[in-house]
Amino acid sequence: MSSVSPIAEFRVPSSGGKGNSGGPASAIAPIAVRDTVDGPLSTSRLRRTFLLYVLLALTGFTLALGAGPALRAGGLGLMLPGGGFLGHLGGGLWPSVGAVAGLLLTLLLFGAALFAWFGSGNIIAPLAVWLGAALLAAATAPVPGWSGAPWLLAAAIVAAAAVMLRGRARYRAQAITDRDRRNAHLARLAAQPATPAAVARPDAGGMPEEAAGYLRHVLDRALQPLERFDGFDSIDQFQTASIRYQVCNFGYTLAALQYEHLPAFRGYLAQAQQNLHLKMLDHRNWKYWALENAWGNLSLDPDPVPRDNIMYSGWFGAMLAEYISNTGDSRYNDSPLVLRHPDGREWRYTFSQLAEAVYRNFKRSRFTLFPCEPNWIYPLCNNFGGIALKIHDRLYGTRWWSEIEADYRRHFDNEFTTLDGRTLAIRSTRTGLTIAALTSVMADCVTAYFLHGILPDVARRAWEIARLDFIRVADGKVDLLTRGWDAIDTGNYRKSMITTYAQVGAAAGEMGDGEVLELLRQRVRDEFPRGYADGVVRHQGVSNFAHASLLGLFSQGAATRRNLHARGVAAETLNGPLLAAAPYPDVLVTRARNDGGVLDCVLRPGRPAAVGGTYALELSQLRPGAAYRCEGLQQATVTADTRGMATVHAQVSAAHSFRVSPAA
Repeated sequence: MSSVSPIAEFRVPSSGGKGNSGGPASAIAPIAVRDTVDGPLSTSRLRRTFLLYVLLALTGFTLALGAGPALRAGGLGLMLPGGGFLGHLGGGLWPSVGAVAGLLLTLLLFGAALFAWFGSGNIIAPLAVWLGAALLAAATAPVPGWSGAPWLLAAAIVAAAAVMLRGRARYRAQAITDRDRRNAHLARLAAQPATPAAVARPDAGGMPEEAAGYLRHVLDRALQPLERFDGFDSIDQFQTASIRYQVCNFGYTLAALQYEHLPAFRGYLAQAQQNLHLKMLDHRNWKYWALENAWGNLSLDPDPVPRDNIMYSGWFGAMLAEYISNTGDSRYNDSPLVLRHPDGREWRYTFSQLAEAVYRNFKRSRFTLFPCEPNWIYPLCNNFGGIALKIHDRLYGTRWWSEIEADYRRHFDNEFTTLDGRTLAIRSTRTGLTIAALTSVMADCVTAYFLHGILPDVARRAWEIARLDFIRVADGKVDLLTRGWDAIDTGNYRKSMITTYAQVGAAAGEMGDGEVLELLRQRVRDEFPRGYADGVVRHQGVSNFAHASLLGLFSQGAATRRNLHARGVAAETLNGPLLAAAPYPDVLVTRARNDGGVLDCVLRPGRPAAVGGTYALELSQLRPGAAYRCEGLQQATVTADTRGMATVHAQVSAAHSFRVSPAA
């Protein structure tokens, strides 16, 4: 494993409640200046979509004007989903009632089909509803029908287009004003005198005690038998409540915790992460792709890795990359991970092969970023692919991220950033369309959080814009200006601010804004009462995904993600003495660090019944046959065996620290 020199960090003075409030800071990327609402590639796709619709509507209008009742209804149906039923008006009372009902029902079904297209990439559903309604209207058209319907529908379409264009023009004018204002603010922040400062490290006590119950929640689920998913939310396998997202969020949270507080601990922490990796191979976590690939790409290949689907390959790849970087464990390149289909087919991928598949998808996408569900690109998901490649380059000497970084940045700025500098949640590769309501403070902040290690200046831009306009601190309280999916628990779709608090707070901690971090922790304490069972935290009605995010919130350090991704654990720590095993759940390890020679650890009881117990601990990577001094353990000294292993014992009451150092 290669060793990388630390990246330079700088501390920026507080900007009076706006901006980075004195934490470790990156340079700040300005908002890209362009004249159009959308980037050049998206604009060309939108123009193509508009022209195709105009051609379709004109064809329908021509048919509706000069043909018989059936073709008239069919033509109207091409102009608007359900529009064909307007051709039934004038055929009597009941046909007219049926016409209105048919139009409204079709629009309702078309809305549901669009939701299916958004949620699972099902491009067939909206086309089937649109064309099916046109055929049905044509087949049931009365004679003679209402001849004024084409003109009414055309007028309605033109009026709707005019309203949309006017709204788009108003948005453009306001967005340019906001962009210029925000760029001026970013420039002021960038111009402030910067002084070198060390990255804030955890205190001697390690992981905060408040995080312990959340850690138990995550570990209990991760350490269960591989085939079981007890305690996981099972709602759907297409969107954010999917089990695979819970598994990956557990992995990311444990990896950050390990990097920040426990780089010299393996034991159940490593086992939990390995279990999560293997749970991702369970067919239940990737069977959705057979459906999505079929109805979105018209392909029958169920292998979730080769094409698109960054929500599997990218998310999984980032989880593996963080674990390998933290531990130096080579198992996922020594032998492949195996995806087994129930019909007997198998696909085998090492970590490097998985990362290479992500790289190939980036290279062949016109947007560089590539889809989750067929057609739909989410920048957040693509950031995980970038993380996988960034870490792979550092560990194995490839240049995959280096090759695509400039294109990734260009397309991120132009195609996935709004005119006023915010991060788009989603973009359609085929139509260029986006869903504006999904641009939110949570989306901005979670992007900043996970982007910090691969494009730190863009990440900081996202954070500073959110801090300027959407995070308000006054009188010792914090308020968020929210919209869209900010107000739902993304892990179970219930109305709740819990994941937004957790993810905005984690971003604040990552960016060094301790004020916002602590105030959002306090909002969680005040608004979401905790229940405890044998030391495990459970918030009633709160998703499994959110509990993992709360572990991150209450254990977050400054620049954790940036340093984990950009430089990783120091070589001397990876090669130094380790705490190899501790009994779970009786003992929670909350700090484990070494400087290459001395091991420092802090333990806490993992459950009430464990307080005051004496527990055996396994040490590894000691010098074979060497003697070590022990402080805070029942042994005063210990001698490593020929494998560099030793067993020691500790009595654990509340926080208990111990230290193992070479005797000579």
